[in-house]
Amino acid sequence: MKKMFTKQASIALAIGVTMLSAAGCSPNSNPEQNAQAQAGKPGNQQEATISLGRVVGPDTKFKNGETIENNVHTKWAKEKFGINFKVDWTVGTGDAYTTKLRLLLNSNDKLPDVLALNDPTLENQLVDSGKVMDITEAFNNYASPRIKELYAKYPQAWTTVAHDGKHYGLPTYNADSSFSVLWIRQDWLDKLGLQAPKTIDDMETVMDAFVNRDPDGNGVKDTIGLSLSLKKGVTAVKDTFMVSSDFLFGQAAIPTYWTKGADGKLQYGSVQPTVKAGLTKLSEWMKKGYLDKDAGTMDEAKAAENFVQGKSGMVFGPTWMASWPFNKDMKFDYKPVPIPAGIDGKMGFGSEPQSSVRFYFNKDFKYMEAFFKYLDAIMGPGFYDPSSEFANGWAEGYDYVMVDGKPVYDQDKIPGGWIDVKKYSIYGNDIQTPNKELEVMAKLGQGNKPETPYEMYFSSRPKKWAEAASVLQTYIEKASVFDLFTGPPTATMAQKGELLRKMENETFLKIIYGQESPDAFNSFVDKWKSSGGNDITKEVNEWYQAVNK
Repeated sequence: MKKMFTKQASIALAIGVTMLSAAGCSPNSNPEQNAQAQAGKPGNQQEATISLGRVVGPDTKFKNGETIENNVHTKWAKEKFGINFKVDWTVGTGDAYTTKLRLLLNSNDKLPDVLALNDPTLENQLVDSGKVMDITEAFNNYASPRIKELYAKYPQAWTTVAHDGKHYGLPTYNADSSFSVLWIRQDWLDKLGLQAPKTIDDMETVMDAFVNRDPDGNGVKDTIGLSLSLKKGVTAVKDTFMVSSDFLFGQAAIPTYWTKGADGKLQYGSVQPTVKAGLTKLSEWMKKGYLDKDAGTMDEAKAAENFVQGKSGMVFGPTWMASWPFNKDMKFDYKPVPIPAGIDGKMGFGSEPQSSVRFYFNKDFKYMEAFFKYLDAIMGPGFYDPSSEFANGWAEGYDYVMVDGKPVYDQDKIPGGWIDVKKYSIYGNDIQTPNKELEVMAKLGQGNKPETPYEMYFSSRPKKWAEAASVLQTYIEKASVFDLFTGPPTATMAQKGELLRKMENETFLKIIYGQESPDAFNSFVDKWKSSGGNDITKEVNEWYQAVNK
């Protein structure tokens, strides 16, 4: 693995950004660059052709005879910037996309001009192949002022793409409105005379009542206290998107997360003493019937069905669950509440990474200026820019219609049906900026009337989503626990990480299901360390020291 990005490189980039911002522009240094700078501008005959590989899953819909290569969005990009998107190949899933890229690298075939990647296991191979470019100069020359300001404000994202002091990719940012709340059956609380839990002891009181006091009134002991998916582990975000239990561990140590220990070095959460206490608690809950007995084999969606179908009293998950898997058929009274304090007495949950998806560029790609102009435009919604062409939505007649001069998002009123046009973009989704979406959604959740185009746009989302954002905003800063290891897999991780994670999950499940005593955790820790964990810890800290010099 190549050496990671250093703080000096970050400072050099920041200086470059500052100089460019002060100058207002950066002249190209030679005729060839001047010619490329003209590519992609309306009115010029030369076009900027950008080849892509695309994921086109069953949720990507079209109308008017359009395709992933020829649609309302690609036509806009060509008219606006002279960009001609050429799709070299398509696959149906993200896993297939990663597999396709790996095959291209192994066969020495040509990569697309631009590719978006969210699988860190492939990033070292990409960089080591010599097929992707260092974008430091292109970013300094062509990124818009607001994009530069964003990356200067949240520079940690650069560590995800940095090697040998160079940036071999462009990280994108996640929104933080998707972080988790506790969804709870308010009607069950009212019937049983209970309050929403604020501590783990409260959780046990509520779960016991939800399981043993017939909250649904059918005379049968068939209800569940808390919905969980333990199939991929006990922690959310990194491997699961919802229905997890990481709130239980508080802030002391989140399983699978690397956080600072008392000595200032990074430590692996799964081998910390408080995790043993958390597993012990889950084992007690399983034995008492508070959890679904099949939690260890159910994926997130299946586990969430317990709550959706009215069988479960609580589920820990993101604000957007109000949109899916929750639905209008849920006639009972439920609401979002703050997560309870964990076993260490503090509120905590594993936070979504600051960046999950990165753009990489073929080293022979010649149209970086056109790309950055396009990127700035499609990030308009992420900046919540009222002057953005996408302030009302991605395309009129597709995801909204104008009625009496105002955007309407009722899907039944869109001729030909609603289409998720953002899936046509080079990113395939909204490119968010931290905090912005949460601010808008929380404002709506507090009962404020929507005023700006984005507030109008988000007001079409389920009301409970906004209410959950309002709840989340009250504790997100004090409860968020970030994984401080954001680089690609270390050498030992690549070699032994999968085996160690399998051992971890199997041990944890055996403890939870009572097949092993909680003391099996101690043996697991010793074996984890001797089987590669100590080497991984050393490598992770070498990386961390390098990026923080």
